[in-house]
Amino acid sequence: MIVNGYNEMKPYLPAVEMKGAPTIFNDALDVAQEALVADIIGTALEQQLEQRLAPDAKLLKLCQRVISQQAFLKSIPDMDLVLTDAGFAVVNNEQVTMASRERVTALANNLKEKLDESKDALILYLLRTSAYDGWRGTEEFARLSDGLILTFAEFKDVAVLNNVTAQAYPHSWSEFLDLNSGLNVALFTNVASYISKEYAGEIIEKIRDKETFLPNEKKVLRVIKIAIAAYALGDSKLGLEQTLAAVAIMKANPDDFPTFIGSAESKAVDLTHSDTPIFSML
Repeated sequence: MIVNGYNEMKPYLPAVEMKGAPTIFNDALDVAQEALVADIIGTALEQQLEQRLAPDAKLLKLCQRVISQQAFLKSIPDMDLVLTDAGFAVVNNEQVTMASRERVTALANNLKEKLDESKDALILYLLRTSAYDGWRGTEEFARLSDGLILTFAEFKDVAVLNNVTAQAYPHSWSEFLDLNSGLNVALFTNVASYISKEYAGEIIEKIRDKETFLPNEKKVLRVIKIAIAAYALGDSKLGLEQTLAAVAIMKANPDDFPTFIGSAESKAVDLTHSDTPIFSML
């Protein structure tokens, strides 16, 4: 186990006072670890962390934080319930005052935000630490990277929240992960119809291989991220505007974008005539 019971879980939680070493969280910890493995780290890193080697101390701590916070959140609805012969009852201790529903809700909401931040922090650490470059070859990393936007914080930075996008806009890390396939579809259909599938694929491979982006490539990459977020959230007007802005940068700097410049899409896009068929397609 990455988190061995309540005592290892407690440091990552709000003020918790429980006697002894309660087992109430054990199953929730199992489920939270399974989710972390499936969503982010994969089985190879799971097995490595369970050895608890000194060089992995930082990564272990980041994973323990995610697992502990997620397990606690899942356990909140059941923590004051006990099953008796007569049915379910609420635990009653006359020496303490039970928290109001509002305070419990506030606690849960605050912990949800911290959990989202903890997952992002874990991903950023894996991305920036060369010791775990093997993780980049996993299915989990492939899924996270195929939409170009790898963290919820980055998504919130590039995604525009407006009347069009509000309904589909994710409000948690899990909802952001669910949107990943939509980001990938937006990249390889809507955006790639202008920048080419070859260049879209090149961007993903450069991210996966930790290749350095030129300054103009970084500008284009950010605009493309805004575009795919807009398309995935249903704002095709904004998506098209940002896609064409990316194309304009690439056409103005052809030496920095040979794959795009050599594509059929580069020759087809005319940015000077808004009444041409390529503009009317959408």
